[in-house]
Amino acid sequence: MSAQSQTGNVVRIPLESSVFRETLSEFRRNLRLKPAQVQDFENTTLESLKGCIDNIQTEQAKGRNMRNINRIRPFVDAMEQYGKIIEVFLNISEFVAFIWGPMKFLLQVTSIYINCFDIILEEYERLGECLPQFQEYDSLFQNNNYMRQVLGLVYQDILEFHSRALKIIQRPAWSLIFKAAWKDLANPLRHICEKLGWHKALIESQASLIEFKEAKRGRELERQAFEREENENRRRRKVEITNWLAAADTRVDQESFEELRHEYPGTGSWILKDERIKRWLDASKITDTELWLFGVPGAGKTVLASVIIEELEKIRRSALSSTGDVVAAIAYFYCRYRTDNKDNFNAVGRGILSHLIKHNEEIMPLIWEKLADSGEMTLKSSKLLIELLEVAIKDSKLSYIVIDGLDECDKTERKKIVSTLRSIAESINQQTPGTVHLLFISTAEGDIKRQLSDFVKVQLKPHDADLQRFIEMWGIKIQKRFKLPDKDIDHLKAKVLKRSQGMFLYCSIVLKHLYDQGTIAQLEKELSPNIFPTGLEKAYERIVSQIYSTSNIQMQNAAKILDLIACAKRPLKKHEVQAVFAIDVHERTVDFAKRALIDDVNDLCGSLIEVNKEGTIQFVHMTARIFLTKCSYVRLPSAEANLAHLCVNYLTFDCFNRTLPETEIRQFALDGHFSFQDYAALHWLDHIEILCTNFSDNAQQIAKIAGPLECFLQQQLNTQSDDWKEINIKQDIQSKFQGLEGFPAVYQALVQLVSGAAGSRKASRQDRTLGPFTLCFLHLQSHIIKARQQLEMVFQTLSLLESQSNLEQAYGMHWFKCSRPTCAHFSEGFTSRQTRDKHETRHERLFYCTDNGCPMADFGCCTLREYKTHIKNCHSALHPTMNDSLSSDFNLESMEGTPRFPSFQRLRNRNQAFTDNRFAGPPVEPQLKQQQAQNQLASGIKASPTPSTLHADLGQPILSPPLQDIGQISSTLSEWVQQEKQRAVPRPMVLLSLREKEKVDTMLVQMIDLITKCSRMCYVLMQSKADPAIVKELIHIKFLFEQQFEPPFTPNSKPNSQLTVSMKEVDQWRAKLLNALALAKKIAAQAQRIRPPQQLHRA
Repeated sequence: MSAQSQTGNVVRIPLESSVFRETLSEFRRNLRLKPAQVQDFENTTLESLKGCIDNIQTEQAKGRNMRNINRIRPFVDAMEQYGKIIEVFLNISEFVAFIWGPMKFLLQVTSIYINCFDIILEEYERLGECLPQFQEYDSLFQNNNYMRQVLGLVYQDILEFHSRALKIIQRPAWSLIFKAAWKDLANPLRHICEKLGWHKALIESQASLIEFKEAKRGRELERQAFEREENENRRRRKVEITNWLAAADTRVDQESFEELRHEYPGTGSWILKDERIKRWLDASKITDTELWLFGVPGAGKTVLASVIIEELEKIRRSALSSTGDVVAAIAYFYCRYRTDNKDNFNAVGRGILSHLIKHNEEIMPLIWEKLADSGEMTLKSSKLLIELLEVAIKDSKLSYIVIDGLDECDKTERKKIVSTLRSIAESINQQTPGTVHLLFISTAEGDIKRQLSDFVKVQLKPHDADLQRFIEMWGIKIQKRFKLPDKDIDHLKAKVLKRSQGMFLYCSIVLKHLYDQGTIAQLEKELSPNIFPTGLEKAYERIVSQIYSTSNIQMQNAAKILDLIACAKRPLKKHEVQAVFAIDVHERTVDFAKRALIDDVNDLCGSLIEVNKEGTIQFVHMTARIFLTKCSYVRLPSAEANLAHLCVNYLTFDCFNRTLPETEIRQFALDGHFSFQDYAALHWLDHIEILCTNFSDNAQQIAKIAGPLECFLQQQLNTQSDDWKEINIKQDIQSKFQGLEGFPAVYQALVQLVSGAAGSRKASRQDRTLGPFTLCFLHLQSHIIKARQQLEMVFQTLSLLESQSNLEQAYGMHWFKCSRPTCAHFSEGFTSRQTRDKHETRHERLFYCTDNGCPMADFGCCTLREYKTHIKNCHSALHPTMNDSLSSDFNLESMEGTPRFPSFQRLRNRNQAFTDNRFAGPPVEPQLKQQQAQNQLASGIKASPTPSTLHADLGQPILSPPLQDIGQISSTLSEWVQQEKQRAVPRPMVLLSLREKEKVDTMLVQMIDLITKCSRMCYVLMQSKADPAIVKELIHIKFLFEQQFEPPFTPNSKPNSQLTVSMKEVDQWRAKLLNALALAKKIAAQAQRIRPPQQLHRA
């Protein structure tokens, strides 16, 4: 047969040939194969593949690492027959080279990594078992054009496998990510095997044209459903990884700096013309890849950093549009002084890692695996972070890393930042020169100079063009505001430029200060020679002097705000600053209506502070805080004492009385009394600790606070709990608070409380301050939860209240907050209940299975021990790639007929011991025997199914326990949910009694049994040569059925333990349970429609 046929001048390509060509073209596009790789694949023959296998065995024999490579023989034999078939009937034998070529490449590359090699061999073994003996059906392909299309579909599946495998192998750090990436391919590879199984069934049954069309339509439906599921899994994991990293969103910083520069077009562009910067940006350069940009404080270094980052993004986008490939990964971070998520190594590392993931999603499986194993709500382990950074940077073909504001981290943290990133970059650049480009931007601090002494250095010098552009724009604003003549405004601009000493920060705060003047006379006064400042410190001094020259009340308010910002343990929100003014510790009340500030904080403090988009108040620059404290405008000891006094007194107010009824708590919430509780509850101890550090200097302040502190501890300490009684006093903590020894009752209670908190912090392996850990010993924590519940109820009816704006003034916009004190969202919160509830489930179950098909991938385990037990019981045999030691005799038979969730059978067996007395069902041993019989049946069907054994299996009852029993459980669940909804205050989470938990365990074990048997029955029916219409419906039913089982809880192997469940998820699962039961009935009905045994097989 000719590969092409001619009709007139038109060349017509047969359908079969076009399918092969389209498949091969897509294969090349997906992998972006280079010409040399294409040629290598094209020249590969079966003989060269066999020679490669012989060489691999010889090398492994020398190293005593022989593997059972004969496992791939069924695949090779089937593909050899396949090649002969398409050569005879389609005359397109050259396409087989793209089966042998990738196979040879995969075996060669992985042969030096034994675990990876075993995984590849096992996958070829599975593929071989799904392929028919093509040579037995040569007449079928000769006589049926539509059956020749099946050969094209087989080619698509084989090349899809090779495409997915080669994408992993092509990664620069493939050996480090291979294990995790291959786990992530479990579902796609299983799907490929299923498709090959369908093609095998079509060929062996010698299907008719109608049957072929039905099967093809079913394949397309399954493909679409599978892609939707994979996309959803990928999206969900991406969200989970983002939440786990909890990185500061530096894109917001970059966008704000870009917006700022766009107001002054051309600002900073000169830096891109510097030869050292140009060499650093050039991806082809393998030297000068480590750069240090430094200058004086306020010189505009951050703005220049944003210019360089924007240029990198332009280069990346240009390369992406021209090649379609991500050429470079760009990661950057803006450090921020005294900001928890921006001033330490972990914060910088998480930020860099989040950027690298966005550019290279291929490392997400590894990140997900580490997330599942870590047991951390957010990534806190520095060791794990360094490991992930190393892999992520190594797996990028080209990386640009920019760290701005290194000097804004303390010495210990910036030393760790530099040493870690440098070590990783130099290690990679030694192997592949020019791969990692590193840029640090900072002031010329002594320790930074020593660490970066051998970097290429770029010292910033004043750049008048940028300054003039900036001053010009502000000059226009000032001229417009005060109606000044051109002569006066030119004089003003010249004066600012002359005294700026090249500092953007100076220009910014001085010009803003001039703009804020109320009259022309005040403006002229500020411009007078004896007042107008020279240099940054003089500028700060002039702004502060004007603040202190205002009315006494405004000066006091401004001083109070500056004290708060200077000593707060985290950046405060605007509503929290307002709360400080609304609190009166003498009257013991909170009154926003009468005491909240009318003046805006920016008006009170001038250009010393800035308020970002999230409403957080911070100093305009770290130098502002340094100036205020050095010049004693802010006296930190007294500011710390005042804030400690405020927090402790506030927490003794009547609104924190734990005996209050819900109605009074609600009223206190409406009046704004809980506006400062998040900060005070977490940080009161931090301020007490600082106060006691220099107790000799703070004796008067300590005496002043001892009384309120004793009152607070008497009210809030939960001394009756078992945890309190088991606390061991720590000597170092006794010495830390020895300033309170003159107050024995306070001293003893506080030392015991802090010792307990220290023990809790150590057990949790977290590096936070002790404040959050004290709450587990205080009644305060439960009271905060009650207050928040009332606030959330108020929020639901907020549209009906006239006090909406007042409540936002007191509580901000994020009303729904996490209940875990150690979580950042305990204070930050969320804008919706749904987002908060989803976040909190991550706290309860921190260990997630990495198998896509397992319910524990969504539900998770509570403890590391439970997670390890789950892996051992549910995945050790079915997923040998999840173990360090790989089983060489694993085969497809162990997978056939099982549901997509292979852990169900093991979970059922594991929990049978404690549930067999709770419901009527067969004992364990008969169930195991029945399961073994079904396994043997499935194996028999695969080898050579006989009508008698198949029909006997179809005659067995497939649903046990009875459907009506499970339907009754569903009704019970419905009643349970309805009762909960009728409560005055519905509980989102419910602690089950032991009796209720027994019912839940019973229901889950029954459903595990049901889904296992139904999924196996689907397999049996599909292998039975049944009516194609039945097979098509079964494919759809099987997919739908297996989506239903997503329980909000799992059987617990401890019969006497309690269980907490989400009522919302229970209600949702109840509906899915009913759908699953309906589908199960359809499966049972299909068993009755099966053809008689004599019609199951053709001659």
